[in-house]
Amino acid sequence: MRQIIITTIILSVTWSCDNRTKKEVSTKDHNGIENEMQTQDLDNTTTETGWNYKEVKRKNIDSLLLNICSTSDLEFIDLYPILDSIPSDKYENLILVDSLMTKDFQVIEWGRGNWMEGPRIVSYTMSNQQCECQIDKLYYSTEQEGKYKVTERIKCKKASR
Repeated sequence: MRQIIITTIILSVTWSCDNRTKKEVSTKDHNGIENEMQTQDLDNTTTETGWNYKEVKRKNIDSLLLNICSTSDLEFIDLYPILDSIPSDKYENLILVDSLMTKDFQVIEWGRGNWMEGPRIVSYTMSNQQCECQIDKLYYSTEQEGKYKVTERIKCKKASR
């Protein structure tokens, strides 16, 4: 009986530890642009939550936005430094929204709220008649209280006619 209890405790501690490791992967998208992204050796959290965003870096933003309607769902992971506060709506700004506005996209709707990974999500839906995009600015909670990792993600589809 004692052996079963000890085994149960050991297995519980082992399973509760997060031993997943990350590795850098370099891939090329369909435009031939090389992208670095984080993947996890075990479970991919984007699959667990139903999201399938490819993590990309800021240096690729211009080339990826050239043909945004044909690009896979992307999350830009290095657009912002770690922040110690969340701006009010009056001062909220999204880099991808500003970039799409220069390409004749118009804001159809927007919203904000809390989400499961952090204290704030700001969402915009934009269209240029041929393409409709959802852009989210995500404030992730970090291990440090009051500090937030901020990313933006974009998902586009051809507009239905």
